[in-house]
Amino acid sequence: MKKILVVDDNVVNLKVIDKILKSNSEYKSVLVPNGQKALQFLDKTVPDLILLDVLMPDMDGFAVLAEIKKRPALAGVPVLFLTADEDSGLQEKITAAGAQGMLRKPFEKDALLNLIGQYLA
Repeated sequence: MKKILVVDDNVVNLKVIDKILKSNSEYKSVLVPNGQKALQFLDKTVPDLILLDVLMPDMDGFAVLAEIKKRPALAGVPVLFLTADEDSGLQEKITAAGAQGMLRKPFEKDALLNLIGQYLA
């Protein structure tokens, strides 16, 4: 079973993503509401993939990713950003930060599962 860490400050988004991931019996989701909790989880566990919201209070997705990149144990873990941000230069920023990809919110169930499948095949 593949463990997917989902980091989003919006509880509704967490529930929607959790429901989508539970539709695939090969995925187990771990839901956290902010970057600090994500980093605490990552101190103890290495997931197979991280879904990371860009816009969060206190610590945005870019700050979380910068911390993830400092941890050698997480070097092989794909990070996919989820965002509602419409900034046209966002894709370049995400790539430059070291994330493997992104998906704009709102997204379709199949789009999320297909993106995850590309990295957990």
